[in-house]
Amino acid sequence: MLFLLRMILYGIGIPAAILAVVFALATSNKDITLPKWELNSADIQRAKSILHANKQASDKPLNLNLTERDLNIACTYLLNVYTNSQSQIQIVDNYISFDLRFALPKNLFGRYLDMQFQLHTPDKQTPKINHLHIGKIAIPDSYAGLFIDTLIEQTRLDNYLKVIRQNLKLFRIQNQTLHLVYQSAITANSNFQQLLTPKTDNLALEPYQEKLNQALREHDPDWRLSLSNVLRPLFQLAWERSTAKNAIAENRLAIFVANRYVNYYPGSTAHRQKTDTTPKYSVFLYKRIDMAQHFMWSATVTAIGSSQLANILGLKKELSDAKKGSGFSFIDLAADRAGIYFGKQATASPEQALKIQEKMATIENYQAFMPDIRDLPESLTSQAFTEQYQSIHSARYQKVLEDIDQRIAASKIYH
Repeated sequence: MLFLLRMILYGIGIPAAILAVVFALATSNKDITLPKWELNSADIQRAKSILHANKQASDKPLNLNLTERDLNIACTYLLNVYTNSQSQIQIVDNYISFDLRFALPKNLFGRYLDMQFQLHTPDKQTPKINHLHIGKIAIPDSYAGLFIDTLIEQTRLDNYLKVIRQNLKLFRIQNQTLHLVYQSAITANSNFQQLLTPKTDNLALEPYQEKLNQALREHDPDWRLSLSNVLRPLFQLAWERSTAKNAIAENRLAIFVANRYVNYYPGSTAHRQKTDTTPKYSVFLYKRIDMAQHFMWSATVTAIGSSQLANILGLKKELSDAKKGSGFSFIDLAADRAGIYFGKQATASPEQALKIQEKMATIENYQAFMPDIRDLPESLTSQAFTEQYQSIHSARYQKVLEDIDQRIAASKIYH
């Protein structure tokens, strides 16, 4: 019996020990110097045009000529939607070199998972992956492609890359540029459309959606629905469901459900819209629908790990509005920055996530998380913006941002 017990323990212990060794070799605490790509508005537009090129192709062959910078900004833009990462892509002769670093949750082994590999382009053959390293572990070339394919299959990139592979006509490196030609399939549009949408677990969202529906049914239709009336019950539920282990995840669910309601229905033009089931109302901050929409959108993008992306896209929209549209609005920009700050604080750490839950569960109004910014300039044309602030790099412009950030940081829930 003792011999049998020992064999069982060895059977359990040996695989666990092997797994521990693998994790120790694959992860690292060492800081490295991979560049953090600071994307400007032109880079964002270029990345979107690359990733969504299929939408304009209309079932015709699609030609893409991608420089090394194009590959880096597209990779940075895409990865930042899903995870905190660093990347560097280099085009060298007949192959493309990838260096990727992914930040990991707190664990016993290491803060980072590093991955390096090369994508070779032999003449008239499909691209092949060689020299794959996961941390200190070298993967044989014969298994490298299978290993990467298996990883991709677990992500939403799988459908995207399958479409390209199935319809790939040309994959060639020439003059430090990657030349791609593939037949664009109309049926693939939905895959491309959904690529940059964060994956959510609908089953996990259901309790939060029901909590919000209950709050909407109890809301007095003669009063505007404020964002505090949306967020308070959701964070009450998050607080009830959370421990240190799941507090960040619960906050993300609460924020996602709030954003889905604020930005996707019922539409920004109607104060109230009734249905046969749960009533639908537009959501307000300081009697403005757009302010609530900016806040929640930026909070959501930030909560999934993309604060830089939320900041850049918010600024890009205002610069675009200045050229053609409603004009540059520091009010909208401040709502974006407030949402970014909120999303960061709600997911910064388990302790901070629990702290935000407790405070948001008992807020009296939205001033607890959104300062009054109605005195800020808005409706500035491109010419008016240039005359008053020169550019987004000027001292005068930066002074306005500092004022905005100070107001946000002084909000009640952050103290």
